[in-house]
Amino acid sequence: MKTMSPFFNWNKASDAHHGVEPVFTADEIVAKVDDLAARLVRWFDEEPVAQVLMNGAMMFAADLSRAMSVRGCVMEMDFIQTEKNKADGRVKMTAASNLDVRGRDVLLIDDIYDDGGSLAFAYQHFTDLGAQSVTSVVLLDKSGGRDTKVKPDFVGFECPDIFVIGYGMDVAYRYRELPFIGKMGRA
Repeated sequence: MKTMSPFFNWNKASDAHHGVEPVFTADEIVAKVDDLAARLVRWFDEEPVAQVLMNGAMMFAADLSRAMSVRGCVMEMDFIQTEKNKADGRVKMTAASNLDVRGRDVLLIDDIYDDGGSLAFAYQHFTDLGAQSVTSVVLLDKSGGRDTKVKPDFVGFECPDIFVIGYGMDVAYRYRELPFIGKMGRA
């Protein structure tokens, strides 16, 4: 499998970020995104409306939409942002999309799935707006098999229940730029 760029070995990027141990390498991510794109293109009969749950899913959404595009899938794309109250688990919308989804197929793109709260909120939001269907794809499933509110339709990787960073995911707004997904501290 080739690395993401012919000019830079992305898998060596962890060497420049001391203390970040790769959990999923750049090459593994490229292969998984390619697989998900192929499956999603076959899934949709009509042009979907992609809705990206920000901020962590930004890198995944960019790569996934490009991989779908090279397979002939045209889509509209916009972004929503939700926030979960840590005390009671309630989710609220902090930034909404302006795209009309009535009668359309919506593709929700998210980075991490854990308890299903954000995904369930987004499903309900777009259903209430009149979406014909809502399909979800998440890069990481950290639910550990727990009973959750809603299950994603497509999953990239099963992820251990650890705090991960990189490939759009952050700690204190840092490390989003990493081309791999890692955890703090070397093994």
